[in-house]
Amino acid sequence: MALLFFIVNKLAYQVLIIEKHNEGQDRLLDYVIELRNELKNYQILPYALADNPTLLAFMQDPNEQTVKQQMQRQLEDLTHVSKTQDWFILSAKGEEMLSSEQSLNFELEDYFNLADLSDTLKEYQGEYLLISGYSPTAFQSAHLALAPVYSQTGKLSGAIAVKINVSDLIERWNLLDDLVVMTDQNDLVFVANKLNRVITSDWLNNPKAIQFLDHTSAKTYRLNDQHYLLQDVLLDDLKWQIHYLSSLNNIQKTAHNIAWVSLGLFALIFVFWLYRRERSLKIASKLENQHLIANSVLQQRVLIENTHVGLLLLTNQGHISFVNPMGKRYFGEPHPLISHNLMTFLPERAENQTARRFLNALSSGDIHNNEDLLEQEVILQKHNGDTFPALLSVSPLQWDHSLGYLVTLLNISKRKKAELSLLEANARLEDRVLERTQALQVAQKELLRTEKLAAIGQMSTAIAHELNQPLTGIRTLTYTAELLLKRQDSEQALKVVSDLESLVVRMQKLTSELKVFAYRRPEQLTPTSINQCFQNALHHLGDETHGLTHQLHSHGNDLVLAEPSRLEQIFSNLISNSIQACAEANITPAIDISLSSDDRYIEMQFKDNGPGIEKDKLAHIFEPFFTTKPIGKGLGLGMAISANLAKDMNGKLQASYNDATELVFRLRLLKA
Repeated sequence: MALLFFIVNKLAYQVLIIEKHNEGQDRLLDYVIELRNELKNYQILPYALADNPTLLAFMQDPNEQTVKQQMQRQLEDLTHVSKTQDWFILSAKGEEMLSSEQSLNFELEDYFNLADLSDTLKEYQGEYLLISGYSPTAFQSAHLALAPVYSQTGKLSGAIAVKINVSDLIERWNLLDDLVVMTDQNDLVFVANKLNRVITSDWLNNPKAIQFLDHTSAKTYRLNDQHYLLQDVLLDDLKWQIHYLSSLNNIQKTAHNIAWVSLGLFALIFVFWLYRRERSLKIASKLENQHLIANSVLQQRVLIENTHVGLLLLTNQGHISFVNPMGKRYFGEPHPLISHNLMTFLPERAENQTARRFLNALSSGDIHNNEDLLEQEVILQKHNGDTFPALLSVSPLQWDHSLGYLVTLLNISKRKKAELSLLEANARLEDRVLERTQALQVAQKELLRTEKLAAIGQMSTAIAHELNQPLTGIRTLTYTAELLLKRQDSEQALKVVSDLESLVVRMQKLTSELKVFAYRRPEQLTPTSINQCFQNALHHLGDETHGLTHQLHSHGNDLVLAEPSRLEQIFSNLISNSIQACAEANITPAIDISLSSDDRYIEMQFKDNGPGIEKDKLAHIFEPFFTTKPIGKGLGLGMAISANLAKDMNGKLQASYNDATELVFRLRLLKA
C-alpha cells in the first residue's frame, strides 16, 4: 500500500506540475502582452517635447529663470494631461536639470547611477529608450521613457524622461497567488509583486533544474521555505526578463490528496474484488460440493449395486430395510427380504449362536450405540432351504437423528471348500514329508557309515603304511639280534636292540598322535600365557630345537582363554613343521611371533624363514593325512590336529601369505 501511495503521489505530482508549467507559459504570454500594452502609451510621450523651442532654449541656457519657469509650467501641464508620474529634463551627463516635481521624496540619484545613465544616453542616442531603476532603501523601482534632445548643431544636449506609472499593472498582478519578478538589462529587479522586501540581487543564483516525465526541463526555486516553479521570458527589444514563480505547495497537497483518494479507491476496488472473489469462490465451492455430493451419491450407488459383498440395512429393531443386488443373489432373487428380521435367515446351529445373541439383544434394545459384530462366521439359509457359510458383520449407522445398522455378508463357500482341500493337501504333504524324512534319515545314517568306513579305510591305509616300515625293521633286527646272540656277539646285539628301541619309540609317537582325535573338548578354559606355552613347547621338543632362533613380540597382556596342554601342542606342531621344512632346505630355522589384539580376541602371527608351501596346496593344509613330506616322514595329522585344538578352545587357526609372500599362521583366541 505504501508503494502504491508513493507511485500515485509521484505520478499525480508530475501531471500537476506539467499542467502548472503549461499554465505558466500561458500566464507569461499574458504578462508580456499586458506589459507591452502598458508601455505602448508611453512610447511617443517624450518626443512630444523633444523639438519644443522652450526646451531648446532651456538646454542652451539652463540658468535663464524666465525660460526655466516656462519649461517648469509646461512639464507640470504635460504630467497632468498625460497622467504620468513625473517629467525630467536630463543633461548629457545624466544629471537632473529640471522636473515637474510631481513625485514627492523622489530623487533620481536614489534609483539611477548618473555615470551609467550618461553612458546609456550616449550609447543609445537618437533612439527611444526605456530604462528601470531600483532604490534599495525605498524598496521601490522607477521606470523612465527617454527621448534624446539635440542642439542646433546636432550634438546631444540631453534627454527628456517620463516616469512611467506601472502601479496599475503591479496592482493587477498582486491580485494573483503567484509571484512575478521583472529584471532589466542589468538583471536589476524593478518589479516584484509581494516580494519587494525579500528579493536580493543574487536571488537567481541557486535554482534547481528538474525534468518532467514528458522530458520537459524546468527550474524550481526555494524562497522563504516555499517551493516555486520558475519560468522566464526575455523581451528582446527592452532586454527585460519576466520571471514567473508558481507556488508548488498546493500541487504537493493536491498530489497527496489524489494519492489518498486513489488509495481509497484502490482499497474500495480491492475490497469489492475480494468480495466478488469470495462470493465467486463460495458459489464455485457450493457448486463443486453439489457436484461432488452428486458424484459421491452416484459412486455410492454404483459401488453398492456392483460390489461383490452383500449389503443390508437394518432398523434399530433388526428388520431389513434395504438389500443390494449381491445380497438378493445370496438369498435367491424371488425371496422377499424387506421388513423381515435377519434372525429368520439364521437357523439354530452352533455356528450361529453368537450372531443370534447379538440380534436378540438388538431387537430388545440391549445393544449400545457403539457395539458391533465383526466377521462372524455363520450359516445362512436361502429361500429354498439350502444353507451357505458366510462372514457376517454388523456396524451401527447414525443418520437423520435415527439409528440403524449396516450388515455386510460375504459368501465363503469357495473359501471353505478351499480350506478343506488345503487341510487334505496338508495331511498328504505331512505324510509325504514324514516318509521323505525317514528315508533321508536312513540315507544319512548310511552316508555317515560310508564316510566313517572311508575315513577308517584311509586312516588304516596310512597307519598300515606307517607301521609296516618299523615292523619290517623290527622283524629284521630281531632276526639279526638272534643270530648275534647265537654267535655271542653281545656288543653288536646291544646296538641292534638300541635300533629296535628307536623303532618302537617311533611307533609309540604315531599312536600318541592318533589318540588326539579321541580327546574330549575341554570343560573349562582358563587364562593362559601365550609366552609361557611357547617356552614350554620349546622345552618339550628338546634337542630338536638345537640351532633354532626365535622372537616373540608381546605388547602387554598375552593371556588368552585356553587349555595350556592343547596350546602347547599347537606350538609344538608349528615349531616342528618349521624346523623340518628348514632342515629339508638346508636353512638355519628362525621363528618370529607377533601378537595383536582387539576388544575380544588376541591374534598370534607365526612365521618362519622356511620355503613355505605351494599356493594351490594351501587350501588342503588343515585336512587330515595331507602332507608334503616323503613317505614315512609323517601321517599329515599335525596341522589337522592343531586346527581342531584351536576350534575346541573357541578359536581359529588359519594360514595365508602376507604382502611379503611369507607363509603366516594366524591363531586367534579369546582374550582372558
